[in-house]
Amino acid sequence: MEMEKQEQTNPTILDYLTNWRTFWTYLKEKARHPGVQKHSKNIGWIFTAKIASMVITFIAMAYIARNLGPMNYGELSYALSFTGLFGFLAALGIDQILYRDLIKYPEKRNEYMGTALTLRIIASIATIIICISSALIFSPKDVSLLLIFIVSLAFVFSSFQLLNYEFQAEVKAKYPSIVSLIVVLILNILKIVVIFYGKGVIYLALIVLLEPILYAVGFIYFRIKKFGTVKYWKFDGPIARSILKDSFPLIFASAFFAIYARIDQVMIKNMMNAESVGLYGSAVAISEVWYFIPNIIAGALFPTIINAKKTSEALYYKRIKKLFWVLIFVSLITALPTTILSKYLITIIFGTGFLGALTVLQIYVWSNIGAALNMLAQQILVAENLTKIISMTTFLGMITNIVLNIFLIPKYGMAGAAFASLISYLIPFGSLILFKQSRKIIVNIFKK
Repeated sequence: MEMEKQEQTNPTILDYLTNWRTFWTYLKEKARHPGVQKHSKNIGWIFTAKIASMVITFIAMAYIARNLGPMNYGELSYALSFTGLFGFLAALGIDQILYRDLIKYPEKRNEYMGTALTLRIIASIATIIICISSALIFSPKDVSLLLIFIVSLAFVFSSFQLLNYEFQAEVKAKYPSIVSLIVVLILNILKIVVIFYGKGVIYLALIVLLEPILYAVGFIYFRIKKFGTVKYWKFDGPIARSILKDSFPLIFASAFFAIYARIDQVMIKNMMNAESVGLYGSAVAISEVWYFIPNIIAGALFPTIINAKKTSEALYYKRIKKLFWVLIFVSLITALPTTILSKYLITIIFGTGFLGALTVLQIYVWSNIGAALNMLAQQILVAENLTKIISMTTFLGMITNIVLNIFLIPKYGMAGAAFASLISYLIPFGSLILFKQSRKIIVNIFKK
């Protein structure tokens, strides 16, 4: 009870975000608080890196897309989407479990990191074999087959992205943010050089493969510099079993999400053509630019949700409710101007040759609301250890998307696929009401 009273008189970061009238009071009273400074600097570094990366990527994307055209851009988008369907196998669903456990058990960092990395590398090698075999069977026998082979090799090096969670758990986003800025700058310069010399999509695929390698080098460098050598990392059998047990439902959730997040572009190529994939992919690229804002807010404040659960149930749900409305607000203020300015955005970034994606962008960008809420729901369910529900709700979203695509693409083309995504992204969060264990979350969010 005492803790709840203290929470009411001492605004948190979430109070700051949801009650604008307390803005100046919050700054005056809390600006010097060590905890606030720590989290504010952490979020600040992430925002700075993401915004700078977005600007650099946009400049490169505009140049690349204009020179490739919808057809070649579609081939690359298809290869990335096809490969993305298998990403859940390489990830094993352990990322958020690792993040949670690093916060809860910082003294066992070496055991958790060593175990998680070993699991990811083994899974990645198996994923490459499965992805390439599937491409040989199901993918059209054109340039996309070679692109899939090249891009799939990135799975192994992507395993080192786990180091990012070690920095996040220690609220030290500065270092992965620096790595991100450097890597984005190098990669986009290389992409522009490749297009300038007319080397085409195969060389771009090689740069996609280079990306996780550069991230791995950067993360390992800063990890050694800030936390010490990695030679003390070790594989721990009991920890591996614990991680896999908690993450097992998330593997299915990741599989379902990968399918309903990427299947639209795969289906568009098979039911329409590569040019349509290029147009659709350009709209998706603009829409997904805004994902980083709710992702940063939810990710950076996840530790406060975990800590609140340890302290008080009332405080825990209070913070969830505030974060819910913050994510809704952020999604709305990004979707609305994107819809209004969609024609100008497509023309400036991709050129007039991509204006066929106009309607797709105006529809698809509103799926960001569902994506943000799904992110929140997944974090809450991980904190509650209700990962099985994540699998079930994501499965419902996947089925919805596939069924809608089957009926809407033949009739409405790319716009039908965009509408299918919009509806399906709302399903996982909304379906929490169907399950007894998660119904309380929805009730507390909308309770006065």
